[in-house]
Amino acid sequence: MSLPEIPGGWSTTDVSVGTRKFQLQIPASPDAFLDDPLVQQANAESDYMPYWAYLWPASRDMAALVVDEQWPDGTEALELGSGIGLVGIAALAAGLRVTFSDYDATSLSVATHNAELNGVKTTAAALLDWRNPEASTLERFPVILGCDVLYEVPLHGHLLNVLDRHLADNGVCWLGDPGRAALGPFCDLASSRGYSVKLRNASGLPLADDASNEGAFRLAVVHRHESQERPATK
Repeated sequence: MSLPEIPGGWSTTDVSVGTRKFQLQIPASPDAFLDDPLVQQANAESDYMPYWAYLWPASRDMAALVVDEQWPDGTEALELGSGIGLVGIAALAAGLRVTFSDYDATSLSVATHNAELNGVKTTAAALLDWRNPEASTLERFPVILGCDVLYEVPLHGHLLNVLDRHLADNGVCWLGDPGRAALGPFCDLASSRGYSVKLRNASGLPLADDASNEGAFRLAVVHRHESQERPATK
């Protein structure tokens, strides 16, 4: 498939993840989006930012953990905020059946393209706006993945609404974080809503609390229990 035209064009890079290497097409100059009149208009209307266009450092650490995990082959997984697709591609390589999701259609195009580029095929791709999860027709998933999605505390409630709707009973959500202070408020809010949260470092080893390893990669492993009350949905 061909990729759409974007400000600054596309470039190709190789990304090493553990013993694996993935080839990705990425925006050659992500900052060029900031001068695009369409992006500026969308930002003024809805606070849109083209975060999908960057290969965020935390995605490498999370992709390595995903590849190393022993997932039951063929397990259905939903990736939140897929961006250019590195974490989802790692999940596909590890045997998961991945549905990419993002609120930007260009992100879904490049994530799907990159999956095909690496010889792994995504199950599906879906537009998903966390601020309006009721509009989604996606089902529930036993595994949900997201990387570097906790940067804005006001979005935490919306993100948990997505988990309420799309994480299966006894399901697990992995959220990779680069070490931002916003992880603590998310853990507190998730716990108050009945989720259990445990943290790991980049080597997969347990961390004592959300303040541990601040400034370095952390993985929040969020569990939904069968007995947990699920809010009513429309």
